[in-house]
Amino acid sequence: GVDLLVGNASALGAEPLVRLEELPLDGLRRALEVNVVAALGLVQESLALLRAAPAGAVLAISSDAAAEAYETWGGYGASKAALDQLMAVLGAEEPGLRVWVVDPGDMATDLYAAAVPDDDDPRPDPASVVPALLRLLDERPAGGRYGAPALLEGRR
Repeated sequence: GVDLLVGNASALGAEPLVRLEELPLDGLRRALEVNVVAALGLVQESLALLRAAPAGAVLAISSDAAAEAYETWGGYGASKAALDQLMAVLGAEEPGLRVWVVDPGDMATDLYAAAVPDDDDPRPDPASVVPALLRLLDERPAGGRYGAPALLEGRR
């Protein structure tokens, strides 16, 4: 069976990121396909198994760009905002499942390096988010949107 589905794949839409006036529409389509359409496809494929599990859950990795307006992050942010809404609706439609969306916060990932290649500011290692995700799995709070730093501090 399947008791947990994790959606962590992500596409920027343009590398490096560009202003909306320069964002290639094919790039936006790719970001939407990877960040939203594929996530829904995975949910649809696993939903029957998740419903059958004693504690079925969906965990989607989002971004602060879904909720904040950052210059050049428009296409990516729009796709993550769509993911957030999709998961919120899934949670409303499937009250027997836990549906969590997590903003992991700033991290030193290949995706970030591709988005902003000239940024030399140090960023936290992605492994620093793991305890926050494990807390979700251990404590199984209500579905909703969470920030990893808040989970690490014990608040929503």
